[in-house]
Amino acid sequence: MTLGVLALAYPAAAAATAEETHPYVDCTREASDTDVTAAKAAFQAGNVSFNEADYPRAILYWEDAFRRDCSAHPLLLNLARAYELNGQKRQAVIALETFLARQPTSTERAPIQRRIEVLKKQIDSEPAAAVPTTAPPPPASAAPAAPAPQQAPRNEAQHPKSSKVLPLAVAGAGLAMFVVGGIVYLDGAKKVKGFEEACGTSHRNCPPDQVEPANKAAKQETTGGVIALVGLPVLAGGVIWYFVASSAPKSAIVTPAIGPGFAGLAMNGRF
Repeated sequence: MTLGVLALAYPAAAAATAEETHPYVDCTREASDTDVTAAKAAFQAGNVSFNEADYPRAILYWEDAFRRDCSAHPLLLNLARAYELNGQKRQAVIALETFLARQPTSTERAPIQRRIEVLKKQIDSEPAAAVPTTAPPPPASAAPAAPAPQQAPRNEAQHPKSSKVLPLAVAGAGLAMFVVGGIVYLDGAKKVKGFEEACGTSHRNCPPDQVEPANKAAKQETTGGVIALVGLPVLAGGVIWYFVASSAPKSAIVTPAIGPGFAGLAMNGRF
C-alpha cells in the first residue's frame, strides 16, 4: 500500500518542479500593419488577464503579441514578470537577458541585471528534481490518467462572458428606468390633470390645503418624464451594444459610451 502511494506521489513531484523553456528567435522582419493591430489587441487582453492574476493566460496573450511584433521589446519585461509570478523563473531569466541583448542602451540595464542575478540565485537554491531512469508501474487500482487539456491557439483572442451579459444588463436597466419613469409620469400627469380641472391652469387658484399636493404632482410628472427619457437611450444603447459585441471581431474591445445627450458604443484597443 505504501509503495503504491509513493509511486503516485513521485511523478507528481517531478512534474511540479519541471520547467520547459524556449528561446526568442532573432527579430529579422518588420511587422505589417495587420500584425501590429493584432499584437495590440493581444497585449490589451494580456493586461486584463494579468490584472486578474491569471498569469498563464496573460503569458499566452503576450507571447502571441511578441511573436506578431518582435520589435516591441518592452513586452519581454512584461513576460518576465508574468513568468516569475507563475513560478517559471528560468524562462523569466531568458526573457530579461533577451531584452538586454536587444536593448543594450536601456536605462534600466543595471536593475535588470541585478534582477537576473537574484533569479539565478533562487533557481540555484531550489532542490533539483531527480529524474527516474524507469517510471514505476502504476498500481492496478489506479485510475487511468486524464488527458492534458489543450491550450487555445495563440492567435485566437477570447471574449469574456461579460461581453454579452453586460450589454443585456445595461439594456435591462434602461428598460426598468423607462417603465418606472413612465409609470411615475403617468400617475403624476393624472394628478395634475385633476388639479387643473379643479383649480384651473394655476395652482394658486386651489384651496390652500391643495397647493402643496398640486406642486408635488407637478414635480412627480416632471421627474417621471426625465427618468423615462434617460432610460430610453440606455435601453437602446444596451441592445445595440449586444449586437455589435456579438458581431465584432474577437480582437476588438467594445465598450459603452454614455454622456449628456448621447448614448453609443466605442470600439478600441491599446498597446
